[in-house]
Amino acid sequence: MAITVTWVALIVACAAWEIACHRSGGRWASLVDIIDRVWARLPGRILLVLVWAFIGWHVFARYTLPV
Repeated sequence: MAITVTWVALIVACAAWEIACHRSGGRWASLVDIIDRVWARLPGRILLVLVWAFIGWHVFARYTLPV
């Protein structure tokens, strides 16, 4: 349960960062801008796919509650 709360808190923090960046008038890079820059090169693409796989495995496979 604590791990699920941690993942939800992380998602809320990312959403808050994105909203703050959009309201700042471009002073800070939003998460979308950072991901766009990382995605521009092959090592960045590999890194993002690995991060996506890690998050997918840990959120959906290991920490889902049984129904």
